[in-house]
Amino acid sequence: MTATTALLVFAAAAVLCLGGIIARHNLRGDINITSSSPLRSKINYELLDTTGPLARLNNNAAKKTAASSSSSNNTYDDEYFVFLQKFPLQNTWQMIFHTEVVVCQKNTFDSDFVSTLQQLAQKLSSSSTDNKNDSSKVLLPFVQVPEEQWNKQSNAKCVQLGYGGADCPSVCCGSPHGHENTNYALNSRRAVIGNAMGEAKQLFLYGVSDSISGVDAHRAVCREQGDENNKIIWPTCVSQWAGTDYNPITNNCNTFTSTVLKCVYGLSDKKPGLGISDMVNVECPMEKKDDGSDVRQCLIPTTVTTGFIDDVDGLGMKKEE
Repeated sequence: MTATTALLVFAAAAVLCLGGIIARHNLRGDINITSSSPLRSKINYELLDTTGPLARLNNNAAKKTAASSSSSNNTYDDEYFVFLQKFPLQNTWQMIFHTEVVVCQKNTFDSDFVSTLQQLAQKLSSSSTDNKNDSSKVLLPFVQVPEEQWNKQSNAKCVQLGYGGADCPSVCCGSPHGHENTNYALNSRRAVIGNAMGEAKQLFLYGVSDSISGVDAHRAVCREQGDENNKIIWPTCVSQWAGTDYNPITNNCNTFTSTVLKCVYGLSDKKPGLGISDMVNVECPMEKKDDGSDVRQCLIPTTVTTGFIDDVDGLGMKKEE
């Protein structure tokens, strides 16, 4: 090997090493250290059959059971708008992106904005059957919400669903679900990770659910996997979403939002121009509904008994009976 060849090999190795360091620093979306992780708990679950991701719950008892374990901001007497928010990552020349799902109850917004959203929803492929039967209409997987309109929505009653890397191995510790996440304003530019460019946030409407709140969507994805006191182990919803499960290519924030959109809400998992940031085709787990039929969906667990075994970050959350 000549001196020139050796120099070139050394230079190439140095570039690859430096590139790897930069990629790990910029592409790994670590959750903010101020965000609280969900509590670890010992839970016995039964699956709540919603009879289709977007169908209204017909069983009043099921409604009461599910509502009792949800936030007081999320009741079952109204519709929920399902959004995707998109952020470029810092130091990536706006070529790498982070996404999150935001779910807001309809009564979060004023009537003018609700009217705007309902008009936008008519353009969606997840909209009414009448629209789907009209061959003259081109239906879309998502529509962008004008910034001048969503930026006025400061009522903090939405639920923020996001995922990032962290040095924690427990189920869903990479998906913060504390007070700031369950009381989120649509005009907030805060992401669950620290290197998202909030000033460049874009917002997209994906659909409307009349049965699944943001809190329940998080429970559908973030089920406990069982322990010595819970012998029934429910299927993993694509990943266990631990902070240590994070991979910038194969299991990132966009994999998480695809899972929420597709496997919980039954919506499209197509994304607005994410490029190489979103390369995974999510396959939902096969689960059994109450009638014994199989469905590819992350069903919502209904809490039967719950005993919190620790308190993360001093949240002081109360034990549920």
